Amino acid sequence: LACMRGARSMATQASKRVRATDTPCIVQMQQMLRGREGVLSLAQGIVHWPPPEAALAAGVAAMGERSTSLYGPDDGLPELRAALKEKLRVENGIDGGEVMVTAGANQAYTNVVLSLLDAGDAAALFRPYYFNHLMALQMTGSQLDLWLPPSLPDLQPDIGALRAELEARARGDRPPLRMLTLVNPGNPTGVMIPRGTLDEASRLCASHGVWLVVDNTYEHFEYAGEAPHECVSGEHVINVFSFSKAFGMMGWRVGCVSAPRPTE
Repeated sequence: LACMRGARSMATQASKRVRATDTPCIVQMQQMLRGREGVLSLAQGIVHWPPPEAALAAGVAAMGERSTSLYGPDDGLPELRAALKEKLRVENGIDGGEVMVTAGANQAYTNVVLSLLDAGDAAALFRPYYFNHLMALQMTGSQLDLWLPPSLPDLQPDIGALRAELEARARGDRPPLRMLTLVNPGNPTGVMIPRGTLDEASRLCASHGVWLVVDNTYEHFEYAGEAPHECVSGEHVINVFSFSKAFGMMGWRVGCVSAPRPTE
């Protein structure tokens, strides 16, 4: 819809939220490059390797199973969710929460925004941010109070600026921040956020009642000799994951959300 909003007459306009949403840069690049040769687009992360052979074989086998064509559990197949919980426990140190399988990490993030924010709630992204995160916030009505601070020169999130912003809002200068999104490693920067920085961001968010959402889509893209990818968890932390990049499964549209178990 965001791509088509300019094609409608005044009598049949899309919602104000959609009209206020940026056009996705990937679609813009695809339109610009259509029919052109010898041009390489870096607008979208597309890996060159195929999915694992085991995944391909399982997919083929599943196509012939009757259950594949039936309605399934809204939060994903129990077997897949159980496997993901074990993966999160062993590889990411996340234990005891809930997992929902989604149609890619972008749907996962949109689900999170719709679940945690009301229209007009304040949210934060460090620049340069992942454009789909901004679009999800715009489409759901949070564009009126978006805090978009720059990252530090080394492209790490500016924890000092975050602390100052949270303290200013706590004094009543502006409405409270409801959600902070970090991407680790960064998109589009590729920079890994050290565990200490994640912990400090988590502590600040917890102390001010802010949801911390971490997008771990590129979790397996580590640099030799650099800090490894790590996750934080807690009652205020949501983690997003994707099958698309490391496993070459972009078109399969599979991701997941790891969230704390709801309390009564």
